[in-house]
Amino acid sequence: MGNCHRMHQVRSSACGRMLGFTLIELLVVIAIIGVLVGLLLPAVQSARESGRRIACVNNLHQVGVALHLYENALGEFPVGWLPGGSRKAEWGWSAKILPMLEQAVLYDSLNVSNQTLRDAIGDASTRPLLTTSIGMFRCPSDITPPTLPREDITSPQFDRRFDCDNCPSGFEPATSNYVGNGGLNDPKPVIGSNGNGIFWSESAVRMRDITDGLTKTFAVGERHDRCRSATWIGVRNPPGPDMWGSYWVRGRVSIKLNDPRPINPTNSCTEGFSSAHPGGGNFLYCDGSVQSLNDNISFSNGGATFNNSSPTYTAAELGVYQRLGIRNDGVPTVSP
Repeated sequence: MGNCHRMHQVRSSACGRMLGFTLIELLVVIAIIGVLVGLLLPAVQSARESGRRIACVNNLHQVGVALHLYENALGEFPVGWLPGGSRKAEWGWSAKILPMLEQAVLYDSLNVSNQTLRDAIGDASTRPLLTTSIGMFRCPSDITPPTLPREDITSPQFDRRFDCDNCPSGFEPATSNYVGNGGLNDPKPVIGSNGNGIFWSESAVRMRDITDGLTKTFAVGERHDRCRSATWIGVRNPPGPDMWGSYWVRGRVSIKLNDPRPINPTNSCTEGFSSAHPGGGNFLYCDGSVQSLNDNISFSNGGATFNNSSPTYTAAELGVYQRLGIRNDGVPTVSP
């Protein structure tokens, strides 16, 4: 009996040694797991960003289809924005293509064809519709909230105020990450036709007006949270400066893609194109294709300054980025 008891103790002791872990062994296992997580996490993040980039490209493809359907129906691309005048809100190009993006109910409810954006904002029954988030206008990589915050002290890059003469206090329009290509020029203070891109005040660009070629001219590009994004509804003060004017719906190529300068005091990329995708941004071309342009794409304004004017410039001295944003510069452009 005593021998059996001793044998049982020996077996139990042996099992304990086999099933247990020493502190050193446990630390080694934790270290290995940590290394594996460190190796896998970047790959997972890269895969997620790749998926978001693909979704963004698909969104732009759909916007391109909508623009072509609009052009086929009316013979011209939609107006960049209507000249509402100082502090008077008006529709932009993106609101005009809502029916082609399967948003006909929203388009009709807002009565875009027959009333101004100012009136839609002033009507308590239609105002909430202007905060509708439309997935086709949102890049999945962007972190801007669904509506553009009026003021965010903790994150000043979100600070946008859509103030107009008919806007109630606290009005926040729906966010968009896609802005129309207005070309080189800053339109203020001129409201009329001074654009050499695709979208500007009262623009009516036809396919035949894009003489540089549909595959060599882009129509729409990205803008993300750092550069204060955009809105699909339109503009609130077309002659106004920076992101307070027509830049709610458009961008210009005389500002560098993903301009690295600080937002304050220059406002830098709030007038241009930018993207949350690393290293560049997606652009919709006039033929409906979508390409990613690198931040390092050839950039030169040829010594001209494009703020508040339409200066004389020599197209051959411009960078590839600038020429891709002009529909009729007449200089052959090699694809980037």
